[in-house]
Amino acid sequence: MNPVWTVIKNLFSWAWAHKNIAAYIILAIVIMILSWQNNRHEEKIATISTEKGVLEERLKNQTVITKNKIVYRDRDKVVIKYIPAEGGVVIGETLDGKTELKVKNWGFTARPGFGAYYTGDFEGALDLKLFFYDRYSFGVGSTLNGPNLFFSRHLDDLIPVIKPENVELSLGYGRLYDDFGHSLFLVGVRTNF
Repeated sequence: MNPVWTVIKNLFSWAWAHKNIAAYIILAIVIMILSWQNNRHEEKIATISTEKGVLEERLKNQTVITKNKIVYRDRDKVVIKYIPAEGGVVIGETLDGKTELKVKNWGFTARPGFGAYYTGDFEGALDLKLFFYDRYSFGVGSTLNGPNLFFSRHLDDLIPVIKPENVELSLGYGRLYDDFGHSLFLVGVRTNF
């Protein structure tokens, strides 16, 4: 077996055997990551508020930015764009002095998360989102049995009653640590930290 997979398997085995200690370590990591994300979001808000003064009068009353959408008028039509949690909105000026809104709805990221999957049995998984485009994303993860790749889609527009903002339907493909030639297909839900 590959030495990297042996180390990962031993790490998961140790965590499984010492659940209390592993839970405290994971909790500390989650608090650290959430604190870092909070600081990053505060910086984004500060940047948007300073750039908001650049907005022309014609756009000020016609632009609404909510948590995950931007609604604005572009000439004669109303434009609604989804803003992923990893993305954002930048208000800037063009070379001819006009204001424009730029929505970043795709790119690379390193956002950790976790999920519950069905592979014949129910399993938990830790994962890392690597790329996002609109409501879709791609990443890598690991269950106790093996590593996996996953594709996911946000569910906030599909379930209008509840609007689960941070829940994604996920499909994955993985292998077993013990028998790397054995494939697994994963179906489940995931969320970001």
